[in-house]
Amino acid sequence: MSSENLPTTRPKAGVTVGSAAPAANADVLNAFIGWSQRHKRPLTAALMVAVVAVGGTWFVISAKGRKEAFAARALRDAQAAVSAGNLPLATSDLSRIVTTYRGTAAASEAAVLLGQLRLSQGQPDSAIGELRAFLRSDPAPRFRAAAQNLLGAALEQTGRSLEAAEAYEQAAAAWPYEYLQDQALLDAARMFRTAGDTARAAKAYETILRQHPQSPSALEAKLRLAELRQGEIPSS
Repeated sequence: MSSENLPTTRPKAGVTVGSAAPAANADVLNAFIGWSQRHKRPLTAALMVAVVAVGGTWFVISAKGRKEAFAARALRDAQAAVSAGNLPLATSDLSRIVTTYRGTAAASEAAVLLGQLRLSQGQPDSAIGELRAFLRSDPAPRFRAAAQNLLGAALEQTGRSLEAAEAYEQAAAAWPYEYLQDQALLDAARMFRTAGDTARAAKAYETILRQHPQSPSALEAKLRLAELRQGEIPSS
């Protein structure tokens, strides 16, 4: 049979010879490349923004971690000075930590420890100013409770009974532990009685009896409340 007589096949209408998928992919790729070249400047700008954002986030996290580490190390040095009995050095170091590393957990702990040192050295006025400044920074509840308790003690030392009672009340509201809540309420009631506000003193005792009737402080609260209702003033 000659080649002239061989049957010939023609592609059917609508069917492309070869693979259509690679051609389609190539078209998409070429279109994307063309679009990228036409929008090269905004694409570069967007990429730079993304890089800066990621880098900035990493820097903030890294810087915060370093700050916490430095503050913790400085706090350990101050605590060592306290243990060694070098209270002037400890006081200076703690004041620096509170100022330099504000916002860290170590700085909050330093503020509470500094308040304790001020009271132990007979400096209630300094303690009051520093503790109030610390409380304005809105510290975590556990540090706020301790600071309010120390503030109450400092105000009590200066004879400001009503302010001391209110500080103890704030401490009671912030403490996460029942026995510390009750102790702060007992102190608040004691100061309210000293200030002559027996109604608020009774309310503090009643709070203990209502919230924690089985606690060790409940018995004292019950006895003191009975004294108030009978119009008695205890000797201590």
